[in-house]
Amino acid sequence: MEGKSCAICQELEEFDIGYQAILEGLVEQRRKILQRINERHDPFIQRLPPELASQVFTSCLPRQEFESDPLYISLLWDDSKDSSITPFNIVLGSICQSWRRIAWSTPKLWSTLPIMLHRCDKQTRVDLTLEWLGRSAQVPLEVAVAYDSEATSEKLTQVNIGLWKPLIDIVNGCSSRWRILIVDAPELVHSYIVGNGEATSILECLKFGNSDFGVRRSSTGFSLANALPTPSKLTSSAVSLRSIVIGWSNLTAVKITYLYVNECLLLFQWAHRLTAFKIEQLLQGQDETLPAPSPTIHHTLQSFNVFELVEKQSAEKLLDFLTLPSLVDLSYDSSYNSLDNVSAFLQRSGCKLAALRVMIEDPDHFSGLALTSGLQSLEKLVYFGDVDDLLLCLKKSPNEQDGSLILPNLHRIKIWDDHMAWSALADLFLSRPLKTLSMRLQTPIELRDKTSWVDKETTFRFQNLIKMGHDIKIMGIPLGESGKARNLLPWYIEARTQELGTAH
Repeated sequence: MEGKSCAICQELEEFDIGYQAILEGLVEQRRKILQRINERHDPFIQRLPPELASQVFTSCLPRQEFESDPLYISLLWDDSKDSSITPFNIVLGSICQSWRRIAWSTPKLWSTLPIMLHRCDKQTRVDLTLEWLGRSAQVPLEVAVAYDSEATSEKLTQVNIGLWKPLIDIVNGCSSRWRILIVDAPELVHSYIVGNGEATSILECLKFGNSDFGVRRSSTGFSLANALPTPSKLTSSAVSLRSIVIGWSNLTAVKITYLYVNECLLLFQWAHRLTAFKIEQLLQGQDETLPAPSPTIHHTLQSFNVFELVEKQSAEKLLDFLTLPSLVDLSYDSSYNSLDNVSAFLQRSGCKLAALRVMIEDPDHFSGLALTSGLQSLEKLVYFGDVDDLLLCLKKSPNEQDGSLILPNLHRIKIWDDHMAWSALADLFLSRPLKTLSMRLQTPIELRDKTSWVDKETTFRFQNLIKMGHDIKIMGIPLGESGKARNLLPWYIEARTQELGTAH
């Protein structure tokens, strides 16, 4: 009709306009009703001052395990680590407008900043990260930069730097607020983490590693442009010690993977306040850029863990250079540290161990070790090895005249094994002041096969010991299940009790 809609089409267009206006009005009316419902059904948050409501939200934050593995931050994954979940702060904001207003203005809810570089394919990620960071105001931050090579087929390279570097720039921009920094990313990313140029640093915990290292150490370490952080905790993986530019004098806890012996000894000299040191994968030989190893005495170290090693020669050599008079907690593997080597170390240190975690292959190793003066004050033992050998050792009398016990102060024992002398373990509570006994079964258990492990009599002995206040656990994973090990003893006691009742 001369370039215009016909009359009936115009009528439909006018109707649609009116219909849309009515619909929008109804939607707005419904929203107001929902708001009134929320106010009626939520008198708690609605009646609290915003400051108190904000504190309530903060107290409800899920327990964090931020330092363990940045790929599995509790804000982003379920407990099984199998599927992603909505972050808790987002959940709070999705309830209603009033909750969202409080959650969006509570900086502590946004103080954990996860940067997953394997999900950096869209500009939206950058925008959301900036918005997330903006809500954190000026509170100290826990920042994780992680890359999961199994979650994507695209590697981080200089070619696609435009995808992932904007996120790194955001992280650098808030470096003066880092309280915890975790970097688990390829070596290429390391060179771009340089901070914002400010001289201020409140960094307390640094975890720095190469997610694609294999057995090769990264040539690029950690260094900020103008600041010298002085963290109290350091975790390093496949990075040269000299490439980590920090102040070492404040360190109290260190965990390092892939390190030479002379680097370990140098760290002892730098970190004179160190109280806990864990070493994994000692490298054979030494870092040629550092001085040759020399005997070292460290007066504050209390916990020393050299359990997961690969080079026997390097492991024994490390203990030969050390004297640790304040040591109370030692973890090691007898495969990499001989009895003579460990005994000489303990005698030279003159320490009194309270806790020992040991992997035993030769039964004579533990028997000889248990007689050393440094172990007579031992209270906790974590034992990987043959249980029969352990029980035989604990029953021995080192002095036939006075009949004194080996390890007389032992109060807690944790055993990792599958074939256990259950009755003999229960007997330990009769002969010594044992309070806690935990057994960790390393293979799945068929719960229906009651003949495969604890007999009836021993089951009820354990039950009576628990009633008397002893802490006894049999940790394992039932056959066909997955996840974390759980205490199977209560189930087994109940099953035996029901079995006895049926028999009567």
